[in-house]
Amino acid sequence: MKLFLDPESITSALSTLAAKDRSGCVFGSDSHKYKLNPPLDEDIVASFERQHAITLPSDYRRFITTIGNGGAGPAYGLFRFGEHDDGYSCCSWDGGYLVGAFGNPFPHESAWNHTDDFWSKRPEITDEMAEEQEDQLWEEWDKLLEAEYWNCSVVDGAIPICHLGCAYRQWLVVHGPQRGFVWNDDRADERGLSPVLNSDDSHSTFTDWYLGWLGESLTQMKVPLDNTG
Repeated sequence: MKLFLDPESITSALSTLAAKDRSGCVFGSDSHKYKLNPPLDEDIVASFERQHAITLPSDYRRFITTIGNGGAGPAYGLFRFGEHDDGYSCCSWDGGYLVGAFGNPFPHESAWNHTDDFWSKRPEITDEMAEEQEDQLWEEWDKLLEAEYWNCSVVDGAIPICHLGCAYRQWLVVHGPQRGFVWNDDRADERGLSPVLNSDDSHSTFTDWYLGWLGESLTQMKVPLDNTG
């Protein structure tokens, strides 16, 4: 099977996976079941771009407007445009939680995390501490994390596209030098942000990311791939 980022190729591959993987062997497939949501209206995307003075990466834009607005994809699936996590109302980009300013450039070009100086501020709890004192120290630490580590500006210029479970996410950069590339968000494990890399260590585009998952899933289900021209 030859893979392309077009409706016919994607639909065919997903149909094959749905038929082959009835027991949900591929991670996350129990969630999306290899189904895509209907494509998004072009006017909605154009309005978003005008509002934030940006242009979405062309491959992602084409996917959500001609193939599917979220659904089947890596891990628990591709988010609907404008949503993150489980699609509840609290998980809308309009809620101001998690996402940064789309019109600001993404602030990273290489893997990012806070310095050792920041992490040295983590409370040192001793057996002699009163419970109230321990609670206060953790509360102050949580406030610092919220203000400096989970601050929305850390992911300015990017949109969330996938949830890997346990608060690990992946983002697509839509503005700045890294525009078009996918990044890992491992802040839940205090490992910061890092670019998703291809097998040759090049940065992964949306196309690389999606077709890479599709190819790996087909290989896992023992569907032969056509790698010729």
